[in-house]
Order: sequence, then C-alpha cells, then structure tokens
Amino acid sequence: MPDWLHRRIPIPLPAAAAALLVAAFLVPGLIGHAPWKTEDAVGFGVVWQMLADGRWLTPHLAGEPWFDDGPLYFWVAALFTKVLAFALPPHDAARFASAAFVLLALWFVRLASRELYGRVQGDLSALAFMGCVGLMWHAHEVAAETAMLAGLAAAYYGLAIAHKKPLKGGLMFGGGAAVVFLAKGLAAVAQPLLAALLVLPLSALGHARPYSLAVAIGLAVLAPFAIAWPAALAYTAPDYFSGWLAWQRASVSGPVSGASALELAKLLAWAAWPVWPLTLWASWAYRRHLRDPGFAVPFVGTIVALGLLLLAGADREMEALAILVPLAIPAGSAAIALRRGAANALTWFSLMTFTLIAAVTWVMWFAMMTGVPERIARNVMKLVPGFVPQLDWLPIAAGLTLTLGWLVLVTRCDRSTLRSIPFWTAGIALTWGLATTVWIAWIDHGKSYATVGAALAKALPAKVACVESRGLGETQRAAFHYHAGLVTLRSEIHGRTKCPYLLVQSTAAEPGAEPGREWRRVWEGARPRDRERYRLYRRVTG
Repeated sequence: MPDWLHRRIPIPLPAAAAALLVAAFLVPGLIGHAPWKTEDAVGFGVVWQMLADGRWLTPHLAGEPWFDDGPLYFWVAALFTKVLAFALPPHDAARFASAAFVLLALWFVRLASRELYGRVQGDLSALAFMGCVGLMWHAHEVAAETAMLAGLAAAYYGLAIAHKKPLKGGLMFGGGAAVVFLAKGLAAVAQPLLAALLVLPLSALGHARPYSLAVAIGLAVLAPFAIAWPAALAYTAPDYFSGWLAWQRASVSGPVSGASALELAKLLAWAAWPVWPLTLWASWAYRRHLRDPGFAVPFVGTIVALGLLLLAGADREMEALAILVPLAIPAGSAAIALRRGAANALTWFSLMTFTLIAAVTWVMWFAMMTGVPERIARNVMKLVPGFVPQLDWLPIAAGLTLTLGWLVLVTRCDRSTLRSIPFWTAGIALTWGLATTVWIAWIDHGKSYATVGAALAKALPAKVACVESRGLGETQRAAFHYHAGLVTLRSEIHGRTKCPYLLVQSTAAEPGAEPGREWRRVWEGARPRDRERYRLYRRVTG
C-alpha cells in the first residue's frame, strides 16, 4: 500500500489537501451535460443570445430583453466560451465562469476571515462557505449570482482591512461593489453599501478616520462603473434602460409579510447550513465587543442582507445566496470556539450521513448497470424512461477517486475538534461529485432539453417565417433557442400573430384546450417523466 495512505492528515488541512478539496467541489458538474432547468438553461440562454447577436450592453434571452442581471457575468462566460471552443461545447465552457467566480469568492472570504480572526479561522470559514448546502448546486450553473458572490466577498474583505489599510481596503470595497452592481444591479449592491454605512458608527474605537477614508475611496471607485453602464444604456438603448430601471424598482416589493418571513426562514435553515448556526454562536461570543471589526463587519452585513431579502420577498435559493458571504466570514471563528461535544456531534453526523449517501449511491448505480437487485434497478429506470445505461470508465474512475479520497480523509485525519467543517465540506463535495460523475448520464437524460429541442427542430420546416408561442417559460425559450435555433414570438407580449406555426406549453395535469380550428397539431413532445408538454401546430386557414 502506498506510504501516503499511512500518513496522518493534519488539521487544519495543509494547503495541498485544501486545494484538492476545493477542486473536488468545483470541477465535477462543469462539463458533460446539457443546460439544465432552471438557472443553468436561462443563464446560458443569455450568453448564447449575446454571442449570437453581439448586443454586449443589453442582455437578452431568446430575443427578449433580460433585466434580471447585469452584463458582467455574461461577458466573462462568453469569453470562456470563445477561449475553450477548441475543446468544449459552448454550454460546458460557459460554466467555467461560475467556477472562477466561486473560487474568487472562496479566496476573499478566506482573506476577510483571516484578517478579522486569524489564519486558521480564515481557512475554516472558506471551507464552511463552500460547504453551504444552497451553494452546492448553484455554484456549477451558468448564473450571474456567482459573480455577485465574488464581488460581495471582495467588498467585505475591503471593509475588514479598512481600519488598518484604508487605501487597499477602499479599492477592494469599491471594486467588489462594482462587480456586484454589474452582476446583479441596484438591489444587490445595496447590501455592501448599507453595511459599510452602518458599520461607520461602530468604528469609533479610533478607527473612524481610516474607515471613513476607505469608504470614500470605495465609493469613488464604484461611481464610474455605476454610472458608465446605465449611461451607455440610456444613450444607445433608451427603451432597454427604462425597462431595466422599472425592473430594479420592482425588485424590492415593499412591506414584509409574516408568510414571506416564514418562507425565507425555512429556506435559509437548509440553504445556509452549516454557516448560520456557527454565526449565531460567534455573535454570542462577540456580544460584549460590538465595535470590534470582527463583529461589526460580518454581523452588520448579515442583518442588512437579511433585511433586503425580506423586502424583496425572496423565496428562491438563488436569491438567498446573497446572505452566505457575511454569514460565512465568522463561521471559522465559531468552529474553533465550539465545545468538544458540539464539534464531535457535527463530525459524526457528517461522517455517518455522507458515508451512507455514498454507499446508497454506489448500490443504486450497481443495480442500474447490472439489474441486481432487480427491485432497485426497476425503480431507478422507472424515473427516466428510455434511458440506456452504458459503461463510461472516465466518470467511474472519477467517482471512485472521490470515494477513496473521502475514505482516506475520515480514516486518516487527526483527531481534533476542528475536523467538523472539513468533514462536512468534503461530504458535500463527495455527494455532488458522485451525482455528476457516475450518475451524470442518467440525470442528463431526464433534465436535458436536447432531445426535445432536436425533435422540435425536425418538425419545423427549414425556413419558417415565424413561430408564435403560448405559455412558454424562460427555461424552455432558452433551451429551444439553443437546441432548436428557435426564437418564438410570445403571444403574452406580441398578442395573436400571423405566424404559420404555434408552439404551446402546458402540463400533463392541465393539458389546455386546442387553440382553434385554424390550427392542426403536427408534433408533440416532452422530457422523460416531465409534466411539461409541448405541442406544435400548423395554421391551416386564415
């Protein structure tokens, strides 16, 4: 047996082991599958439209303006698509933008925590951030929120060092805020700006002057970016600019209801695990040091982020990502301060949970490939009708490597109360890695729109003047634009048209009425076991 299998793994993890853990989390899932519903398909749809029409200032999705996000992320994703075109299909290449931004977010969370609490605490905070359940899936999607995370982390790092290095702190704060603005707009950039202003009264421990200078520098850095893009829109695309402003105003819905607060609490309970209980513990430890930067920066940021989420009525995981950065920064300090019983409980929970998940994953995969046990194999195959399992040794080798890495970590790691965070994060990486290696073909068969898109393209003539659509969602519009080259005129926007073809989306539970006598159905399709149904009609009269 190799010598390295006999060596103990020290805690905190050495740099090489931590880098391997980051790679094990980030790399699986980036390639090898088509755009998936929802954010992955929509985000790539914006990139694909940008590459197709060259409208770099005004993001569009399947022919219509896209106001949800700024252009920055899509610029970077389009660049990755062009640079990696020699080796990867466009949708795979675009996801490397998300990996790059998440890596930057990890780096700046680590630096901010190191500055505020210490070296070991910083490393643990970065691992805790990476281990957030809500980040696991979305870190591997074509999503502008990953750029927002990087910008937020850089901005909070700037605030963390502002009292010592106002020039560098101001540059980092302003640069990070600019990234947030260009990625997600006004509502997102409000978080670091409000946090900076609210921390200012707490910085009266002799840090007020350098901190104020840093904030002023940051605002000066942010201003050109916050002005340039909207000004360019107002000059070159005034209609788009008006729509974007209206969308920004609507993104903050107003009064907070009890129901929305409850839904947000339910969402954060799992999406922000394990950082939220750690941050609560750290806030209690700092209760007598409210003016200390270690309390002021991340905890004020968390309160601001929570308030903005409540005002926006946020109830989706993507929206909740905004709170993960300030929550994660103090997580490492709390992990060190955990009592032995609590730390060991999280360690053993992680060990048992993820080992069981891995074992079940491999048993189900073996059943799918061999038909034994028959009952498990039948249930697995029932979920994705039409899927034909095939041995692909590269994903299998990757899955086995991840499993071996997990076993080495949990059996050779030094006994320490600091094992809890590395164990949890490694378990998250293992779970995601097995899903996107040995199970990637099975998942892609059920979640991809490639087959439906190809069938739809075949049902349409080579040259068709236009296609009207009714009930077609954002994901479907993006997917059909990419897979079928189809951009429809939505009746919800354009009203009834004179198009010779009509595409209708409905569900199996609510199939909807036929559109009228002047239409004849020529095609119908759906993804395996999907409630969504797509029907194509050809106009026969009028």
